[in-house]
Amino acid sequence: MSDDTEASKFNEKTLEAFLDGLLEELKHPQDPKLLEDVRRAFRKKVPFHLRSYASALMILRAAGIYRSKSPKKVVKEAHQEQAHIEQKPETQNKGMVSLFVSMGKRHHLDPVDLKKKIAERTGLSPDMLGRVHILEKYSFIEVPIHEAQRIVAAMVGAELNGRALEIKPAKKRSKSFSEG
Repeated sequence: MSDDTEASKFNEKTLEAFLDGLLEELKHPQDPKLLEDVRRAFRKKVPFHLRSYASALMILRAAGIYRSKSPKKVVKEAHQEQAHIEQKPETQNKGMVSLFVSMGKRHHLDPVDLKKKIAERTGLSPDMLGRVHILEKYSFIEVPIHEAQRIVAAMVGAELNGRALEIKPAKKRSKSFSEG
């Protein structure tokens, strides 16, 4: 890591002092009702598994280390950082790609409800979405390859049946798993 990276600009002692100040202020907040309203909105909007990252990002922004980015730029960067979406051989000809869905049989996932939720958040027609393959704990849905990243971005923070719903690019199986 070079000395001029974003991480090196943030002093650990400064972070500790900042967090100590936050904890002290939480003991006697200036506006408890406002704090509770923001807390409630944060918990409603930010999925549990992302809350600590969201808090860290807010601290970095408050320190002036990270700047807010436009949603288009965030989606573009997420696309570059994530593993490339894998096209399965049986879907390559149709221009479709599989996306991972964080719900399955155990969560009583209904393919029609899933397609409606995606359509609602993206403006796509449910008819444009392909087959939903439901497994016990998770599922896969086939979507047009040219819409995949837009669907992933639009589904951030989505809920279905009162549960957080995460949709992301499907990861390629490891060779040892697929051969075994």
